[in-house]
Amino acid sequence: MDMTPYSNASEAPKRNIKLDNTELIKTSFWVSQIFMIIATVVGVYLAAQEGLSQAIKFDNLSNMQNNYHLRHALYDELSDNVEVLNAYAEKIRTEAPYDIKSVHPNMATFVWENMRYSANTLETPSKILSDARRFYLTSANVVEKIESKFYGPRFGATQLVELTEELTKSTLPALKANYESLAAELRANDISLD
Repeated sequence: MDMTPYSNASEAPKRNIKLDNTELIKTSFWVSQIFMIIATVVGVYLAAQEGLSQAIKFDNLSNMQNNYHLRHALYDELSDNVEVLNAYAEKIRTEAPYDIKSVHPNMATFVWENMRYSANTLETPSKILSDARRFYLTSANVVEKIESKFYGPRFGATQLVELTEELTKSTLPALKANYESLAAELRANDISLD
């Protein structure tokens, strides 16, 4: 038995809800919708552009900071090696030790050797890299020739002093100016270099 008060669906009261579609036929509605779509697209585009711009700026500053530290470390290592070679040259010139291999200069090469694994190495100006490479190769060659007695101690010492003077006069000041310009730009962007 059917419990509904109306036994047949045609007898059910119909709801007369009248939808107001008058706004849909007005031009102002469609124009406002088009402007909303355009505003949304432009807003998304501008937000994406700003996000990309900030990401690129962050990447550039991060890269610059890595370059600063790499070049500063190379400068410190080269400066230390100049002192080591000058002390070695002085020692072999003045003392002329019998066993010259016993006073072999212990040059630091940690930074130089590890630069080959850094993505930032080749961003260092090529003149600086070439000068540093020549310094390491030439100094090792001169020391080897001194120790094998191909060069006399005085001549070898003179060769080393000339090599260190050249590095001190041109390469080290250029490298220092380079990393200091990076430091100034980083400080201008509120990046700490400690």
